[in-house]
Amino acid sequence: MKECPYGEKCYRKNPIHFGEFSHAHLDAIYEKGNGSGDYEIPAKYSSEMIHTQLKLLEKLFPKESAKKEKEAHSSGSKPPVTAPIASGSSSSGSLDTKPSGSSSSRPAASQDTSNLAKKQKLNAKNIKDYIPVVIEKGGMAKKLERAAPYNMFLTAITDSKPTHSEPLSITLQEILDESLGEIESTVQINFMVDIGWLLGHYYFAGILDKPLLVLYGDESPELLSIGKFKPQVTAIRVRMPTPFATSHTKMMFLGYSDGSMRVVISTANLYEDDWHNRTQGLWISPKLPALPEDADTGAGESLTGFKQDLMLYLVEYKISQLQPWIARIRKSDFSAINVFFLGSVPGGHRESSVRGHPWGHARLGSLLSKHATPIDDRIPVICQSSSIGSLGANVQAWIQQDFVNSLKKDSTPAGKLRQMPPFKMIYPSFGNVSGSHDGMLGGGCLPYGKNTNDKQPWLKDYLQQWKSSDRYRSRAMPHIKSYTRFNLEEQSVYWFVLTSANLSKAAWGCFNKNSNIQPCLRIANYEVGVLFLPRFVTGEDTFPLGNNRDGVPAFPLPYDVPLTPYAPDDKPFLMDYLQGLH
Repeated sequence: MKECPYGEKCYRKNPIHFGEFSHAHLDAIYEKGNGSGDYEIPAKYSSEMIHTQLKLLEKLFPKESAKKEKEAHSSGSKPPVTAPIASGSSSSGSLDTKPSGSSSSRPAASQDTSNLAKKQKLNAKNIKDYIPVVIEKGGMAKKLERAAPYNMFLTAITDSKPTHSEPLSITLQEILDESLGEIESTVQINFMVDIGWLLGHYYFAGILDKPLLVLYGDESPELLSIGKFKPQVTAIRVRMPTPFATSHTKMMFLGYSDGSMRVVISTANLYEDDWHNRTQGLWISPKLPALPEDADTGAGESLTGFKQDLMLYLVEYKISQLQPWIARIRKSDFSAINVFFLGSVPGGHRESSVRGHPWGHARLGSLLSKHATPIDDRIPVICQSSSIGSLGANVQAWIQQDFVNSLKKDSTPAGKLRQMPPFKMIYPSFGNVSGSHDGMLGGGCLPYGKNTNDKQPWLKDYLQQWKSSDRYRSRAMPHIKSYTRFNLEEQSVYWFVLTSANLSKAAWGCFNKNSNIQPCLRIANYEVGVLFLPRFVTGEDTFPLGNNRDGVPAFPLPYDVPLTPYAPDDKPFLMDYLQGLH
């Protein structure tokens, strides 16, 4: 078993992690204890944290002496039922019986020793051993109804209790909740997928045996072989045209037994850490019923053209297994959707007479120029993401010339002389991360490095801290990505984008600078987001900010306003700071 890279600094409280990694310091304490709660914990450790972790070891690797003691106390009780979600081997439903790191914990040759099997040796009786925040089943349909008209949620934060009952907080189990419909099949398109963790969720949702199509970006040995163990799972790695490009989209399709379906667009990868103490955003569509058999080919479109844009996006993958879903989308009624689909796909893209610019920041610009109410040039463009690309030698190079140039657009008639609006970027400071729920390890979702930062010292003048006390998430580091313009004085939001796209050329695209040819937007990644425009969501020119207005709920921003700029001695958190911790 591999040693946990965080060693003594490990903060995890999830059995999956302890089934996969050993921890020498915990094993030493566990060996000396009696296996049922009595341990001598050295003063240098957090006693509460170590106790919780030892409890997990007791469950995963019970000692013989403790087992006998328990049996004496409760003779006649039934053995625990184990979740039947492991991969094929006869031993996979049972738990290992040795502590996690000792040499005696090596499994016998006949056992399935894959990480996938280890992750799935879970006691099905207690969902809380597997999922840290458990909301009572059956209530999600009402929660979604109450979230109208925005349908935008943040993920629940394990260590921030108020988020567990916040109306606009959500867990993965709730997305799979049967009150939203009886799931018959699903698609998960994501960058990082821990299939053992995901199938654990499917097990507890009662849909483990339903067909699941996974399109993933990040290499995963477990996904390569999953079809052998789980024939209902089809996993396909998205091939990228260049080595630096990323299949970064996070999107789900849920197909229901009554023929309807649902689309979920998210910022969270499908593995434990992203749903633990990180701020993530999700948009959940209304239920999209099947159209009548004789419906016109153009029927069931939303006013925002969401269906057409989604199908055009999916076709770009050139993956035959998506065809039945593209056909299902075509035959579904998307008319209740009130947001725009905003995608990025790899390649060079030019403007067309029909759709304008199809992808990336140019697509956002063309939608804003058609539909955004006129906005004063002094209103800043606020960007917020969990990583930052290489942006050039100064703020003009790409931020102003390309990106803000698109995001500043509105429906003001052409001809009026316009100013470049201010640009602000929310990115956690070193202080924000060190004070997070997980301390410095909270920066694990912020892969911005020293090399890139050193080349763009100008960026610091535009940086704002991560603060989200109104949403109880100041200490939950943001993996969410969002872009917006709002007016604090008038308490108005002009538009808002929730997306997988970080602030980078790879995600949003970069125009070629050759003036002799038609501008071509070069994009490296697959990305997906949604654009909220007031005219389509509430029928007004702006969304209320802070308080409800004439019965319209305030837009649920993920962070506090006004923003808090970096102090002179603040610095952005850099991934390099974590290297000294290992």
